[in-house]
Amino acid sequence: MSARITIGTASVKGQRADDIPNKPEQAATRPCGKSGKQVANQNRGGVGKNSANYWTGRIFKAKNDRGEESPNYCMRIAFKGRRMAFGLGTSNQGAAAARAANIYNDLLTLGIEGTLAKHRAPLDKPEAVATVGEWITAAAGVAEASKASFNSYCVCLRKIAGDILAMKKSAKRFGPKKGGAADYRASVDSASLEIFTLSAIQKWRLDYVARAKNPAQERSKKTTCNSMIRMARSLFAPKIVKFLPELLLPAPLPFAGVEFFPRQSAKYFSRIDPKSLLQAAQTDLAQADPPAFLVMLLALSAGLRRGEIDSLCWHQVDPSRELIRIESTESASLKTSDSRGEVAIDPQVSVILQGFRARATGRFVIEADGSDGGPKKWGQHYRADAVFARLTAWLRAHGVTARKPLHELRKELGALVTAEHGIYAASRVLRHSTVSTTAAHYSDLKTRPVVNVGAWITPENVTVGSFGAESSPASEPATRKKSA
Repeated sequence: MSARITIGTASVKGQRADDIPNKPEQAATRPCGKSGKQVANQNRGGVGKNSANYWTGRIFKAKNDRGEESPNYCMRIAFKGRRMAFGLGTSNQGAAAARAANIYNDLLTLGIEGTLAKHRAPLDKPEAVATVGEWITAAAGVAEASKASFNSYCVCLRKIAGDILAMKKSAKRFGPKKGGAADYRASVDSASLEIFTLSAIQKWRLDYVARAKNPAQERSKKTTCNSMIRMARSLFAPKIVKFLPELLLPAPLPFAGVEFFPRQSAKYFSRIDPKSLLQAAQTDLAQADPPAFLVMLLALSAGLRRGEIDSLCWHQVDPSRELIRIESTESASLKTSDSRGEVAIDPQVSVILQGFRARATGRFVIEADGSDGGPKKWGQHYRADAVFARLTAWLRAHGVTARKPLHELRKELGALVTAEHGIYAASRVLRHSTVSTTAAHYSDLKTRPVVNVGAWITPENVTVGSFGAESSPASEPATRKKSA
């Protein structure tokens, strides 16, 4: 006789009470169709983290900031409160899942540090950030800049570093023969590049300009400060950094995000009389110091730069076509590729150059008096430096007060050409890379924009007394009449 067991309102025939699964009762169904009481999960099966099946749907291909997907899978895992990621080194999903399972097993047996050492390749980067000297030495081997430009970059970097470190400075550091310059440079070169933080550079900028003694000097220091930062920053340009992966740089890179002072106006204002100056030079220098006179003639009539004059050879001068060719020679290179060109000269200057050429004994236009210009300087070495020094002294004695009197002659030519032929002609004569460079220095005014307001009054009746300085006889009667 079979037993009948009643469960609730239902009955099951042929089963014992302990054979019936203990399944909890469902509560009344809610309006949304879901049960009001949770039911325990009856699925006792599944896989653990030590199985490849567990990781098949959990591994992924990472993407970089540009949205580019990695070709290989990787995994993330949290173990004992520490989150980690591992590259799995394969694009095959099954193989990647198996490696992920192996990594989890290693975490259980080797621990975190042992697993990291086993599955992560050691970094080849050094622990210490490169020093100023280490970076300059390494950059010198990969930089494409000219030697003169690269030396200027290094000078600016060391100058900023020395100021940030507040290194004690004395006149001894300018004595290369006594080792002062080498000692000072070695002290700067031993400093880590980590000193170039954004806050340190900002403080240096403000302190550098704060040392100005007047508004004119402050304007000059702002321009110089911007230029120094740009040159120093050039040593950390991408075209240099990418070739030096073995050196560790600070993050962010030195000078990244640095502020600049507003661009100061570079408009040229003529303060000399070029005609009178050239006539005075003919009287004082043409016979007494022919090389100095020839330097001035080339600067004022052709607008040549100091380096271009220094390396100019006679084969570059074409009197028959009345022009001078500026090009790279065996003696020197050009400042930029845009500096290459032909510069026209007037017929009278061409005749003078023919006379100098007839008496020349060497291939250079400027004879250096048998000297090499003295000891080599940082950045730029001029063959005829002694000649430039004599002409500079003469120009200063004749009222040329600019910081670079010889370059002032080139600027004067630019102003004369702009006034007579326009800004585009001046750009070609000066061989600027763009017309905007010329426009930043010269105003394209062929005629003076003046309204003849002075004709509205009678100049002879306007006296100093009208402005309150002193009375004139013409104004005295009106003054007395008013007083009376």
